[in-house]
Amino acid sequence: MNVAVIGALAVGFSLWAADANAADAMVQKQIQEAERSATRGPYAVDGVFTGTAQGYGGPVTTQVTVKDGYIDDVQVVDAPNEDGPYLEQAVKLIDDMIARQTPNVDTVSGATFSSAGIINGAVQALEASNSGQAGAAASAEDGE
Repeated sequence: MNVAVIGALAVGFSLWAADANAADAMVQKQIQEAERSATRGPYAVDGVFTGTAQGYGGPVTTQVTVKDGYIDDVQVVDAPNEDGPYLEQAVKLIDDMIARQTPNVDTVSGATFSSAGIINGAVQALEASNSGQAGAAASAEDGE
């Protein structure tokens, strides 16, 4: 009987801890969004900017969406000669770019050249924002 009670308590605690972590993450995201709405981010011009840089198999075109001066989205829009598995690994660094609000992130081990193509394309795109070039308007699905 005691083992069953202890097991039930352990499961209950684990579920509570998972819910608490999820709630904490949601609160942190809301705080970040509130701070962003009160201030302008470090990038000069909002819009969608594109940069192209050398990857493992050739040029990699990266598209960066800047909203309220912050990196809102990063996508690889063209990489015709990249090796699929390398590119698949390399795109994992995009979440880090968005979270850290900079393209200055570590490359993905095992996909260094593909990572460099994405990073350097993002750098080029953000340089366009900071130089005052007009970016393409953000799409309607971004809520604008």
